Formats: sequence, structure tokens, C-alpha cells
Amino acid sequence: VSKMIALGEGDIHGNLSLEGTLEDPLVFGKLEIPEGRVKIADVDTIIDKIHAEVEFKGRNVVLNDLSAVLGKGKVVANGSYALLEDTDEPYSLKVVAENAELASEIFSGIINSNIEILPQEYRDMSRKQGNLPAPLAHRPLIKGAVKLDDVLINMPTIPEMSEEESSNYGMDLKIELGDKVHLFNKYLYDIWLSGDMHIKGSTVFPVIEGRINADKGSITYLRTPFKLKNTSINWLTPGSFLPNVNLESEARFSRYDIYMRVTGPLEEMDLQLSSTPPLKRDTIVRMLTLQRDTAGSDDVTSEDMQNLMTAGLQMTVLGDVEMLLKQTLGLDQFRIYTGKVRSGIGFESAKDRKQELTPDERSQYNLLLSKYLGSRFMAGYTTSFDGIDRSIFGQYDINRRLNVTYSRSYDLSDKAEDWFGLEYKVGFN
Repeated sequence: VSKMIALGEGDIHGNLSLEGTLEDPLVFGKLEIPEGRVKIADVDTIIDKIHAEVEFKGRNVVLNDLSAVLGKGKVVANGSYALLEDTDEPYSLKVVAENAELASEIFSGIINSNIEILPQEYRDMSRKQGNLPAPLAHRPLIKGAVKLDDVLINMPTIPEMSEEESSNYGMDLKIELGDKVHLFNKYLYDIWLSGDMHIKGSTVFPVIEGRINADKGSITYLRTPFKLKNTSINWLTPGSFLPNVNLESEARFSRYDIYMRVTGPLEEMDLQLSSTPPLKRDTIVRMLTLQRDTAGSDDVTSEDMQNLMTAGLQMTVLGDVEMLLKQTLGLDQFRIYTGKVRSGIGFESAKDRKQELTPDERSQYNLLLSKYLGSRFMAGYTTSFDGIDRSIFGQYDINRRLNVTYSRSYDLSDKAEDWFGLEYKVGFN
């Protein structure tokens, strides 16, 4: 029947008789599906135990009952359709979902809804001429309420919304985000949402009220997780489904606190970066891209180029391992880099930053793990892949400007080298 249907099973019982004329056909009879099942392509959930009763009454088709099981929930529908358009009610459909479970690669969750589709009379502004009122026309109206619970959404890219040749449906739909609405992509974001929205107007010119808030979570930018502070989306522009984003977040990278703010319409968002101690935006981007412990000079070293290649390796090959370790151990930082094994605290001399890597260092890969134990104390461990060079380190933030650091490093001789530090941040305008 359609490429959207991957599987369809079930018997159809009943009979139909066609009477009347070609200009005024009449259809009588009844069809029934006692039990069937359907699987939609790209959807894991099977629509099971489908039962349908359709009755043909001359000029009208009546859906007496349509029910199906989705997971542990169900969907029930009924309605009617007139074979001739010049009737008072050409069509109607009512759909009720009770704890219906839907699972796919992009969306999984529990749906409770009560939706009706009815004809709506409206003024067709596209056919307006001069000062005369726009002519009346009819379109389907989608009306009702939807509540979403236990939702997991994994959308790697922003879907394209074409304004051309869009269907014209009237809208009066309320959407409520219930418990545990989670946006998660292992490379991009990990966000928990709440809020509601009311879509009015039409699919051609929507008017959306409401607000969606991010209660907690993080987004990843240049391989660096930023914790969300104040984040929300709302709809400021009538006539568009695209929301306006207001996002504030921060991250800790080495000795720097990095702040990221994103504002504006979804397709034209303005991203601003700042830091404490203050750095230029280009310097912050370079530091995060190369995963270099300090901003250093503007010179690109061989170590920077190695780390740039490592970034691609980490995203394409080690991304799943990174996410598994972060989730299992609750890590704040998991980094793979080349060159010298560092404590992760981020103190380098100018000589270290400009010194070229030796051949052994250039081919040496290292692993760094760190976690904040509370809001002030950070502990971590870094090691070369061969386990010869390794270091444990810790940092305690007395306040936003002052912190105490400690590291203990080992090499092939297994002789420990201790390092203590006191750091004070000061900004200059």
C-alpha cells in the first residue's frame, strides 16, 4: 500500500454493494478487521491488536470503532466521512490515546491525547482582492490536547521546515511536557525539558503561545560540555514554527571558566563566548578546538596539529567509548590528546608551549579523566596509553578567583614528582 508500511497482517471481513448513479453513488455494507497488526517503517513499536469496524450508509462512511495497542497503552478512534462534499459535516475524526508507547530512533515516549479533526471555515487571505473581505474557504481543524511523558528525543540536526507548498490545516492544539522529557545526543546535548505550548492559527500562519524551559543538562560545543544555567525557548514571531532561543551556559577548561550564550531565532542564532580570566573569542575557539590546556601564543605548534587530528579520531572512533565512560563514572571530562602527559591543571611555561614534540611524543596518545566532587573540588587522573607516564591531580576552588592545586606525576622510574600551586585570577579591562 505504501513504503511507510513495513509490515501488515490481519483478515478483512464483510461485504459492500454499490448503488445509485455515477453522479450520486451510494455505497452500503460493512467491513471489519477482527485483529491485525501493522509496523510503520523506521518505527520500532508495532501497532498491535488492531480492531476496526467501518459501516457504509449510502452517502456516508462511519468509523464505528478503531482501536489498537501500542506498547502498554492503546489508541481509540471513531468518526465519519461524507462521500459528497456539499453536506453540513463532510468529515470528523476523534482520536484518544491512553498511555500509548511509541519508540523509534528519533523519538520514544508515552503519549496521552484527545484530538479531533473537524472542518473549519476561515477567510482565505491568499484570494483577497482589493478592499473586499477575503472569501470564505474550508480546511481541516486539528483541535485538542497532547501530553508527553518519559520522552527521549535524539535529533542530530535541526529539521528543515519548508515554507513552500505546505498544507493548510487549522490549529488549536495544546502540548504539555510531562515528567522526564529528555533530549539526548551523545555528541551534542543532554537536556531535560519542561513547559507547554498552545498552537493556534494554522500550519500556514501559526501563532504559538507558551514556553519550554531546560531544567538541567548540558550541550557540547567543540568537544567541551557546557552546563546549562538559564535556558528557554519561546515563539516571538507570529507566522513561524521556529522558536527563539535564549541559552546561557558555562564550562571549566583547565584554569579558565568559559561562558557561552546563544540567543535569537533557531536558524539565525547568535553565539557569544567569553571567559574568566578574559580571552578573545577566537582564542577560546582555538583552545577548545585543539583541546590545548592553555591559550598560549597565537602560534600553531606541531602539538596543536596532532590534537586537531585526535579530535577527529575521538569523534568518529571513540565517541561511544567516551559517552559510556562519562555516563558510568559520572565524569565531567574525558579527553584523549597527544604529546606530553600533563596533570590536567593547565600550568605550562612559555618554553613548554613553543617547544616542538619529539618523535616519541608525537606518536604518544594520552588519556585524561576528571570529575568534580562537589561544587569546589576537582580530582583527576591522566596516563599515557602504555601506562608509563601517569599523573594524579586535584584542585580546590576557594572562590571564583582563588584556587589551590596539587599533582603527583610518575614516569618509567616510578619516582614520584609532587607539585603544589596557588592560583589567583585577575582581570584587566
